[in-house]
Amino acid sequence: MEAERKFADFWARTHCESAKPKAAVTDMHAHTVFRVLCCFLLPSWLRTAPAATWPPLTDAVDRARMLAGKISKGIPAVHGAVVNTEGLTLDLFQQAGSLQLMAASLGIPPAPVLKPLSDSFTPDTCVSRMLAGGRLYQGLLGVLSERLDGLDDLWTDLRDLLTQISKVKKAAGLSEVEADQNQSVDLASHLHGDYELQVAAHLTLWQLRSFCHDMIRSLRALAAYRPPPSLAR
Repeated sequence: MEAERKFADFWARTHCESAKPKAAVTDMHAHTVFRVLCCFLLPSWLRTAPAATWPPLTDAVDRARMLAGKISKGIPAVHGAVVNTEGLTLDLFQQAGSLQLMAASLGIPPAPVLKPLSDSFTPDTCVSRMLAGGRLYQGLLGVLSERLDGLDDLWTDLRDLLTQISKVKKAAGLSEVEADQNQSVDLASHLHGDYELQVAAHLTLWQLRSFCHDMIRSLRALAAYRPPPSLAR
């Protein structure tokens, strides 16, 4: 019995003492592996993690896109009710050159150009051109509505869109820069007859629909824009 007890004590001392440094080595190894995994996996996770959204800007952009889409989809019906001159259809692109000449003679400028966001075409410039274009067509519709019925609802929708674009600008903390084509238009003095009136209505609606399409694309790009940290608090 005494021999068995001594053997048990010897086994316990040798195994327990030898196990301690092994446990320490194991713990150190696990800690090292954890640090290595953090170094390699964390940057990858950060690259693939979705960008945080900024609710005020997201809500404003979504509302603006909805209004721009409503205007674009409603233009064919408005055009059909207002423009009755044969040959003036929204799908008639063959006469684009001659219609552009007519637009120049009527004093209707092209819509402000909306480009993909870049260092040279900043969110400030983009939103400013949206506002400039909206005001341009709001003014044209206002002149045309004095002589044509059926444009009032479209004018109201455009007014609401301008209000919403202003909210996008505020939510994103943008400043309105001077737009290249932010100019006054004297359409009324060029409307000498019914044909000029019809062409002016056709051109205004055609350009406005195209501008709304460009605006929707630009708003999608702005949805990914992140305001300065001071506004995101």
